Amino acid sequence: MESANSNLVLYHAWLSSASRRVRFTLEEKTLSYQSIIVDLLKFEQHSPEYLLLNSNGVVPTLIHRGYSIIESTVICEYLDATFPELPLRPVEQRALARMRVWSKWVDEVVLRAFQVANWNRMMGPTAAPWSDEEVAQRLKLIPMPDRREDWRRVAREPFTESEIDHAISNISRTLDRMEADLANGPWLAGDAFSLADIHLSPYIVRIGEHAERGILLANYPLCEAWWNRLKARPAFVRSKIEPVKFSASS
Repeated sequence: MESANSNLVLYHAWLSSASRRVRFTLEEKTLSYQSIIVDLLKFEQHSPEYLLLNSNGVVPTLIHRGYSIIESTVICEYLDATFPELPLRPVEQRALARMRVWSKWVDEVVLRAFQVANWNRMMGPTAAPWSDEEVAQRLKLIPMPDRREDWRRVAREPFTESEIDHAISNISRTLDRMEADLANGPWLAGDAFSLADIHLSPYIVRIGEHAERGILLANYPLCEAWWNRLKARPAFVRSKIEPVKFSASS
């Protein structure tokens, strides 16, 4: 069993949803860590030094005893397994399966839905003014093909209304699924707060960005009650999971 005093270093960005998941997990488990901010709009995540830690060129990255762990869902499970006090994974196998289904849904559906729905207005002011030469230079530094294409799109071919509408429909589907599962208990995996709740939190805090498209948490009473319970947790407050202001720097 690891000691809670083991050295943990987190490379993260305040507005990164993936980073927020890991910060929330660290705070729930009362683990101290060294915080190193990566400025995404200055593309520090693509620097040679950072790529040695995370070859994907994204945040977050956790360093534990000199070893680099990447991918926020993996990092959160790693922390829960390595520091088993204050567990965030259910012991009962059906509840554990529910937790992991939600983690998979967030990674495969929710994350992409919010990227497409917000990328134009969040990253557009940075990328749209680039010259063609600057676009080419920036894209060469991005190691992940999908992320490279997203930056090309926002710089020269922003996501269409049809693509954004599809993304919004997946956000709506997510709230429908949450409402159904929350009928079975106060938390997404059942009776106990878990990583499932942590993984959704950085996205639900941003629901208000889409009110003009009819996405209102008030239309989902169980989700709204869940959100109020989650926001009341001291670890949530310490994690600084706040609404995004598009003019702010990461």
